[in-house]
Amino acid sequence: MTKTPDRSLNPSAVKRVRKSVQSRPWQLLMQSNGSQPISFSEQTVSSLTRILDLLPHLDGLTIRTEAGDVHVSRDFSGDTTGMVDSHIATILTADPDISGIVFAGSGKSSEHVATRDDPHYLPAGKEFAIVRDALKAGLIDSGEALRKTKAIYKKD
Repeated sequence: MTKTPDRSLNPSAVKRVRKSVQSRPWQLLMQSNGSQPISFSEQTVSSLTRILDLLPHLDGLTIRTEAGDVHVSRDFSGDTTGMVDSHIATILTADPDISGIVFAGSGKSSEHVATRDDPHYLPAGKEFAIVRDALKAGLIDSGEALRKTKAIYKKD
């Protein structure tokens, strides 16, 4: 029995989603508290990476060894928040029926709604974007950007 494909899906959008899933925006970060370097097999590294893929809510985990503990987590390099904000803006622009995207609060942070007027993942997203844009434009150096970013975090 042959299934008729659902024509309501955009094939090029599905292809882009599949491609984006294949390339994660982070790499595995392993930090040891022992005095000797610890190395793991390729299979172990692959499995640890897959565990963090399958459990996105997990911040990290600790591997216990005879030589000491190794903390394993994700290392997001680059401008992840800027990329997320860009995707939010794309969604809100491409589909006028969407008026906002709700991001649930966690820990100390409260729920935040990204809207057309504030297309940012973080509640302080506009402030972070101003710092990021000033750094990219060469209006401030990296030291000043770091100071401004820390000041924004202190307000939260």
